[in-house]
Amino acid sequence: MVADGVVDAWFTKGDDMTPAPAPRSLNRLVLEQIRVLVVAGIGTGAIVVGIGSRLAMLALRLTSPDSVIGRQSDDDFTIGEFTLGGSYNLLLLGAAVGIIGVAAYQCVAPRLIGPLWFQRLTVALASGVVVGSMLVHADGIDFRVLKPMWLAIGLFVLLPALFGAAIGAVVDRVSDPTLNARGRVRWILPVVLFACFPLTIVVLAPGALIFTIWLGVRERTPLMAWTRSRPATLLARAGWLGIAVLGLVALVGDVTALT
Repeated sequence: MVADGVVDAWFTKGDDMTPAPAPRSLNRLVLEQIRVLVVAGIGTGAIVVGIGSRLAMLALRLTSPDSVIGRQSDDDFTIGEFTLGGSYNLLLLGAAVGIIGVAAYQCVAPRLIGPLWFQRLTVALASGVVVGSMLVHADGIDFRVLKPMWLAIGLFVLLPALFGAAIGAVVDRVSDPTLNARGRVRWILPVVLFACFPLTIVVLAPGALIFTIWLGVRERTPLMAWTRSRPATLLARAGWLGIAVLGLVALVGDVTALT
């Protein structure tokens, strides 16, 4: 299971009906959740997804024919063109995706099985096939004109897999109260990161709102204890596995259509 921290205040670690530890105030929990989303999400997303995407595009530019230069990609980027604005947009996209990824990981983490290395591996594989199935598509031009095709497909499956492999360790580190500064100092990094990518408020605000509603309902509704029962745990695990399998099927289908 994930290390002690904000996630353990949200979910319980066990599969039984043991009550969750007494929570701190709702406001403090929400603020802590926002801090984790910003630091882990923006930081990891901008580096792995943002910078990683730029490096992947550079590699594909070097291996693809000159005829692709100047063409518009399916995401409206000009292939072969390097601009500060375009690079910042990639970093911003990575930061937003990172916040969503952290939120998804925190939902999944309490239901992961096996030793820590196995949890990291399964999250990485699931991220690769699910997000990869969204990025790799048979329609459009990206995976038809960028060469070699296997490299283009591999890179855009590898990037979300790397994010999935890293996010657990980053969230654990950011959530660990023994490894973080206390008081107002702990908010310096999230404020700086958010100032660099203020448009991430588009995904950060709904995430904070959903967390607030969920926590309020959980604390005031006795029936929510069922979510910590063994049947609910098995159902959640089956659901996450189903999503991963559907992602794999979709990815295989797109790769087959491309080849």
